Amino acid sequence: MADQIKTIMNLLKFLHWLGVLMLVCGLGIYLLTQWSLDISGMLLIATLIGLGLVLMSPYPVVLFIQWAKRQDERLK
Repeated sequence: MADQIKTIMNLLKFLHWLGVLMLVCGLGIYLLTQWSLDISGMLLIATLIGLGLVLMSPYPVVLFIQWAKRQDERLK
């Protein structure tokens, strides 16, 4: 059970960093290229930024769960 929870938390951490990468790529494309002037470029940029932000969002929950577990173990 503990291994399964640790695996899920590691997956969420990986998804967080993937989201950061997608956000940075989307912002880089937006700021450094002219693709944002085309409809397909707008779609690509919006998708990268939007999915990046969605994938980043569970990470604070993982940090809170880890903090709570450390507090619980410290009290025992």
